[in-house]
Amino acid sequence: MLPLLTAARWPATAYDRDQLPERVLQFGSGMLLRALCDAAVDTANRAGTHAGRIAVVQSTAEGAARSSALNAQDGLFTLVERGLSGGAPLERVGLIGAISRALAADSQWNVVRDVAARPEIQVIVSNVSEAGFRIDAPFPGRLTDALHARFTRAPDAPSLFVIPTELVPDNGPRLAAMVDELASHQDRPQAFRDWLKAHVRFCSSLVDRIVTAPPLEPHSALEAQLGYRDALLTVAEPYSLWAIEADPAELRAVLPIESASVLFAPDISFYRERKLRLLNAVHTATAPLALLAGVRTVREATVHPTLAPFLKQLFKEIIPATDLPADDARAFADQVLERFANPWLDHEWRIIATNQEEKFRIRVVPLISRRAQPELELAAAAHLLFT
Repeated sequence: MLPLLTAARWPATAYDRDQLPERVLQFGSGMLLRALCDAAVDTANRAGTHAGRIAVVQSTAEGAARSSALNAQDGLFTLVERGLSGGAPLERVGLIGAISRALAADSQWNVVRDVAARPEIQVIVSNVSEAGFRIDAPFPGRLTDALHARFTRAPDAPSLFVIPTELVPDNGPRLAAMVDELASHQDRPQAFRDWLKAHVRFCSSLVDRIVTAPPLEPHSALEAQLGYRDALLTVAEPYSLWAIEADPAELRAVLPIESASVLFAPDISFYRERKLRLLNAVHTATAPLALLAGVRTVREATVHPTLAPFLKQLFKEIIPATDLPADDARAFADQVLERFANPWLDHEWRIIATNQEEKFRIRVVPLISRRAQPELELAAAAHLLFT
């Protein structure tokens, strides 16, 4: 049996992980956060910008195994990037070392509060899915409590940037409103709500990267190639984008991770609309049709005799229903089709269809309301049949 991935595998020529403080508290340990946010911090550390390390909070039963694996692997995981770039194959393999540890919200909440109160923590990142991004879900209440711990123990600590990555419009202001409402209903002092407004910046953000867990056989083959077992082995496409809405200079001072794929901007509405309508809406509109047709993956749909032309026509219907510049939208749509055709990603429609009803309401319904067309109407009919 291959040995487990541990800190002994960390290259001596890479950055000294133990010398970097925890600067980011991250709610969630899923593939997207690992392949995009955690990888971005790792890349910055390798470039010598000292972005710090990430303490992960596992808050769902589904995440328990990931949390355990992170700790067993000393916070390390392998990121395999595979895909097409201009039609040519591209592959990169890297060890990601930005995560320091994983904490379980249910059993280690006092530790989470301690971490949140530390002045060196200046960024909180979340991805709890659209379903968990509600005021009656656990996450907003836990975040409010963590922020209250910082308020009571370190009220004069540096400002804190809270960056949700859930694919919800205006996720920053929406999360701020949930925290404020919870603070007002939990007998918290008015001083806490005033402190939130003065010391916590809620920044909308957008993430765009297709990630998958490799099936068992390819997973084993990759591990054999690497020479170790990795329970968190993550396969992603080469393309990635993390756009964060904030004052670039202010955020850069506490989270120096800007790159070609990580953008800080005062307004990210263009990137959000482009991705929401030309990638996510296409996924959500197509998932019921694909599943009803017995098609398992997105890649298979790109060569299916019925679904392939459906996808191309769907883009043609969606672009005029948005306010995106037509030339840019068409170029992005062509890029998305190449990403969908990635021969190394098994992006399954059954996973894309998770929380289908909520996703359809947010992503597709506005397009139908604005400009109903045959393929969008077919997608709506399949959605109703599927759900």
